Amino acid sequence: MYKTILIPIGSDEEVETRVKAAVKIGKKFDAHIRALHVVPTLKSLEQITPYAYYSYDLYTNIWEAQKQKACEQKKAFLSMMDGEYDNFEWCGKEGDFMRTLKLMSRSCNLSIISQGEDTYSDLMGSMARFMMESSTPVLAVPCDGMPDYTGDNIMIAWDNSAEASRAVHNALPFLEQAKEVTVLSISEERKHKSPTEDVCNMLSRMGINAKGVDEEEDGDRAERILHLAKVWDTDLIVAGAWGHKRLLEVIFGGVTKTLYTNQEIPVLFSH
Repeated sequence: MYKTILIPIGSDEEVETRVKAAVKIGKKFDAHIRALHVVPTLKSLEQITPYAYYSYDLYTNIWEAQKQKACEQKKAFLSMMDGEYDNFEWCGKEGDFMRTLKLMSRSCNLSIISQGEDTYSDLMGSMARFMMESSTPVLAVPCDGMPDYTGDNIMIAWDNSAEASRAVHNALPFLEQAKEVTVLSISEERKHKSPTEDVCNMLSRMGINAKGVDEEEDGDRAERILHLAKVWDTDLIVAGAWGHKRLLEVIFGGVTKTLYTNQEIPVLFSH
């Protein structure tokens, strides 16, 4: 079960969406929510700008402004939670954001992040690294939010990879409560087929009524996954993240990137 949910808190526009998603998932699984905000240390600020030589006073002013911003974000978070959810905590830390996020996620059952844009950016790169290095499931939610019924109709993007298998097992709390589960396999021409029968049988023995759909690759696999997800009114996709090793799909590309940037359907990733 998802009993501890982690959400990173920052100054981005999607922070409220993540908080609302965490509350919905928290109510669904009676979970504890941990809101993480990281203020960079003076040393980490210097590392962020390695080619800019600013004065110590300027770094100190930036650091103080970051601490003040943290107070404002904590106040905003507490306001969002007031009357909505009681089982939560604010975790204010100092240090490197990505390192702190990864370490804290490993003592949580689920992390919630925002889906990215369909362009490469530092945020896209950092969240991609987080999904690969966290070792725990990550729920990427669209920037417009997700409906209360998320998890009723689930699609599993199955390719028989270790990452896909891990995603299925990490998604069991959702799968066990779902009304409908479809396992989709789109076999690549150059690879062995990945039939859905075995994984459907495994889920069936666990009391999960899953149906399999097996297709041959015909065009872009990611676009086909999203097309079928919309046709089937899927409200949650479960997928392995970056199962291919081809330089991580030429630096964070491939099916994972397309799903991560779809901005319509929440995706639960595991790497």
